[in-house]
Amino acid sequence: MSDRRFTAREAALQALYRVERDGAFLNLVMPPLLKKLPPPERALARELASGTIRRCNTLDWTLGLFLKRPLGELTAWMRNLLRLAAYQLLYLERIPPHAAVDEAVKLARRYGHRGVAGLANAVLRRLAAAGKDLPWPDPALRPVEHLALQESHPPWLVERWLRRFGPEETRLLCQANNSPPLPALRPNLLRTGPAELKEILAAEGVPAHISPRLPGVLLAKPERPVSSLDSFRKGLFTVQGESSILVAPLLQPQAGERIVDLCSAPGGKSTHLAELMEDCGLVTAADLHAHRLRLVEQAARRLGLTSIETLLADGRRIGSAGLQPPHRILVDAPCSGLGVIRRLPELKWRRRPADLARLSCLQLELLGAAAALLRPGGLLLYSVCTFEPEETAAVADAFSAAHPRFRLEPLDFLLPPALREDGSAAPGGIFIYPHRHGMDGFFMALWRKD
Repeated sequence: MSDRRFTAREAALQALYRVERDGAFLNLVMPPLLKKLPPPERALARELASGTIRRCNTLDWTLGLFLKRPLGELTAWMRNLLRLAAYQLLYLERIPPHAAVDEAVKLARRYGHRGVAGLANAVLRRLAAAGKDLPWPDPALRPVEHLALQESHPPWLVERWLRRFGPEETRLLCQANNSPPLPALRPNLLRTGPAELKEILAAEGVPAHISPRLPGVLLAKPERPVSSLDSFRKGLFTVQGESSILVAPLLQPQAGERIVDLCSAPGGKSTHLAELMEDCGLVTAADLHAHRLRLVEQAARRLGLTSIETLLADGRRIGSAGLQPPHRILVDAPCSGLGVIRRLPELKWRRRPADLARLSCLQLELLGAAAALLRPGGLLLYSVCTFEPEETAAVADAFSAAHPRFRLEPLDFLLPPALREDGSAAPGGIFIYPHRHGMDGFFMALWRKD
């Protein structure tokens, strides 16, 4: 048993099991498993695991058509094994059906017993024979259920988006969420520029191109872990979502200023602020969790930044931390994360409608604490990786109504041309949508304190 080969399908199965059992995120549990695989198999393992999570409700519904007992009565190993095989049968045409079924049966023997192997064999062969000829809900009679299953999203989200966007745009939004983005690499301009970084990455075997939306940002898909690249270890770039890269420049940081990043971990925006300030001044990176602040400190060291200090604090009580009133504050608030589903597909299955109201209250508390700390004339930037009304415009409106000394600042002139021209900026802030902009869903609003 010890000399058997560890396969891409087994790596994906172990990752799916951890995601379900521990509530972990795939991007955290996958890297150690990938190290056990030969490089050519790593991309397949990632695709199998992420695709299975992305299509989870559709896979469960499909398997339910062929199972004689509920999927929930099976062990977590068997549930995820069947999902994994069903994903291959329904969505990966390059894998022959017989190979997907045979490998699933082998894994069923290894992670179950002969009886469940027989069950897997029977269910998956029937699914393979049916192909994509499945009894999908009628789109005219059951539009929510139809779209939720066709595009693999929870019905409550589909229903609210149908009311807000209509059927065609909702379908496009769901499809965008099911299309993983290329990693964006933000050059550390204190050490290199985009053209030079592109050449360095090419020499490391990583082809990259300039983002059509954000000049100066590179898009690339390294075949090996980014952390193994010399250019990364030397602090030449940061991996960060394109929408996230938009945030720090909106605060217009200046060299020599004091800036507070109220919810800073893992440090992408704190380090970006420090780079924009030419590492001159002070960025206080606050966070509620010590282990997450260590990520900020590691990022600062790797990038060679000395202007960042970390602060273990609850942002809602930042006024008691003894800080001098800063020139600028960033509140990159905890949110539902529904704008980054294409990057973290687990979120769409874990979020519930009640989360939006709960998180909006937290966001307002953080903004209120930041408002009290900010010096007169200072700028306060609010950002969240979601576009849901409760966490975006409603929060901005409520904050403005409760703080008459704060006036909204225009942001359109600060956007890259591609985003400025499509009307992303509204009077109350900036909305970014995956299906309209090809970027993570985000909202940003900026106030100046009189």
